[in-house]
Amino acid sequence: MNAADARRAGRALFEVTQPRGEARATLDALSWFAALLDQHGELRDALFSPFVHGDAKRAIVNDVTALESMPAAARQLLRLLAEQHQVDGLAPLTRELKTLVHRQERRIDAEVTTAVPLTETQVAHLRDALSQATGQQVTLSSRVDPAVIGGAVTRVGSVVYDGSLARQLARMKEQFAQQG
Repeated sequence: MNAADARRAGRALFEVTQPRGEARATLDALSWFAALLDQHGELRDALFSPFVHGDAKRAIVNDVTALESMPAAARQLLRLLAEQHQVDGLAPLTRELKTLVHRQERRIDAEVTTAVPLTETQVAHLRDALSQATGQQVTLSSRVDPAVIGGAVTRVGSVVYDGSLARQLARMKEQFAQQG
């Protein structure tokens, strides 16, 4: 499945599940399954293998999804992807669905990268500030990268705000180089 097909399938899935109020639950189920694939290499290998027959892949999906309560649309999609040897389309399809569900819920993902770990209080304050600035509910994740040196790099949706000491030093270096 190419990227354009995955985006179309994600939009179609949203159009089918959203009127029934199942878009969020479908997204959560597909995200759960994608995480399961990441955690279990044997499962991933079986579903991605060109040597495993489509019927066998569908049976694997049936067994795995029986463990989790999920909307019928998610279960049917996973079976179809498995049967058609298109499980590689799950990630881009899920990204498109996530974009549409988040847009409907007025939610946006953000990530902050700092040189040292942030406390839960700092993360909560940053999440609140970003929510006020964007007018949307923010889902904030944080990660540590010592290369930041100080300050923070914050990505909100597709926009990156680089307030890191490393970036400020790089700008100073560029200015000195231009001045010769």
